[in-house]
Amino acid sequence: MKRWRLVGGSLLAVLIVVYAGNCVKNVVTGNRVAKICPALQASANERLENSRVLFTRLFEGDAPIIFQMPEAVVGRTCSRLQGELVWYQWNLGRTVRMDETRALRQELIVVIDRTLPVCVERATRGIAADEQLHLELATTSCQMIKTLRATLDTPVQDASPWGIAEQLERLAPHRQVARGREP
Repeated sequence: MKRWRLVGGSLLAVLIVVYAGNCVKNVVTGNRVAKICPALQASANERLENSRVLFTRLFEGDAPIIFQMPEAVVGRTCSRLQGELVWYQWNLGRTVRMDETRALRQELIVVIDRTLPVCVERATRGIAADEQLHLELATTSCQMIKTLRATLDTPVQDASPWGIAEQLERLAPHRQVARGREP
């Protein structure tokens, strides 16, 4: 009987230590995500604002969908992580499925694919000036859209909340923000 109590007590102690480690990792990772996400969101929004006029011209009626880009790239992931990294959540061995992010990215890809064949025409429409210069600018703008499409086409990985947080850290502007240091 004494042996079973010792074994049971040892197993309970191991479980408590593992769960405590899980909780600590949730808190530490959650704090890092709380610093990373606002920086990523601000960066994504700034890039979108800088391209708003161009995107309105290129995507016409589909522009409102394209303006959801920061949400597709960062916003939904950050929102999801906030719910997954609460201190008591068991995350050891869990995988978070990023289906909503995947669906929004797919919708954006469809819009971009619909725009690419008419991109140069839309970019140069209504511009009266040196045609060669505007053609080169339009071609460069359309190449940017192709690059954007390739970025969205990168698969969203289902992973543990801790793994997704690490992925976000790699995207963070001035990576120092991710580790809590000042740039």
